[in-house]
Amino acid sequence: MTSREPTPRAPLRPETVPPDRRDGGADLLGTAVDVGGTHVTAATVDAGWRVRDEHRVPLDSAAPAAEVLDAVADCVRRTWAAGAATATGPVAVAIPGPFDYERGIGDFRGVDKFAALRGVDLRGELAARWGRAPVTVRFVNDAEAFGLGEWAAGAGSGAARVVAVTLGTGVGSAFVDRGRCVTTGPLVPADGNIHVVRVAGRPLEEVVSRRALRLTYRAGTGRDVDVVDIARHARAGDVAAVRALEGAMRTLAGALAPWLTAFAPERLVVGGSMAASSDLLFPPLVAGLAAAMARPPEVRVGVLPRERASLLGATVAARGAAEGSADGLVR
Repeated sequence: MTSREPTPRAPLRPETVPPDRRDGGADLLGTAVDVGGTHVTAATVDAGWRVRDEHRVPLDSAAPAAEVLDAVADCVRRTWAAGAATATGPVAVAIPGPFDYERGIGDFRGVDKFAALRGVDLRGELAARWGRAPVTVRFVNDAEAFGLGEWAAGAGSGAARVVAVTLGTGVGSAFVDRGRCVTTGPLVPADGNIHVVRVAGRPLEEVVSRRALRLTYRAGTGRDVDVVDIARHARAGDVAAVRALEGAMRTLAGALAPWLTAFAPERLVVGGSMAASSDLLFPPLVAGLAAAMARPPEVRVGVLPRERASLLGATVAARGAAEGSADGLVR
């Protein structure tokens, strides 16, 4: 694998993104939706890249398909009702996988969340609920939306190339080149997903994830506690907790290093629920990258609220698709 210079193309990043500042005269770029396991958030995003009329409603990922779809549709309707004008432009939906992002059809094989949406045409169902043409509803992976949002207005701002990693229930990733996610080619893992990388014959998520850390800590102590408690124990000097976290980060560094060398990003942005413990995670991660790479990227924690990053990133994705991106940004 060899690195190359960033592709020379016009960046999609805004000049500035002042958060929460209203400007009724600004044109709307579209509507963005973040679908999570417990909540759905919707907002409109204007030409100044401001998030407006944000609404958040509870969502039960185990509910029947119609109930999930109605909750998403209703959240968006509330956002439109609060705006000064009827929302225009595409509706960009950030949603976790497995998902067929090009066709807008649920997959969700091997996961518990959204089981009722398997095989459901979300594009058609949501478009019908909103009275819109299906082509105006677009989908993007939630980890890619996070990475694009941080690239546009967060910890990746000012960098041409950014790799974003989310650490939580699983491991998500985005390889961002000037506002477009690279998902194919020799510079990135399959589909741009670092979780497909195998470490000592095991999927990365079996070593670096909330579940993996709990299992590691339980094997060493006999105690089953959540990651937030493992972090608390590590800060208190619990050797087993420290070893669990450091081991996971060294494994992550080893898995990332070849792809960071190939893709040559200026920054690695880390988000997700585990990023709240960056004081514990970053030292072994940075040390591991320094040992494995000649020129490791700068490592930063994501600075935007997760949902804000996803809303902005989904809009970046939709804008890239509208401009004819050839990178498969919105599949």
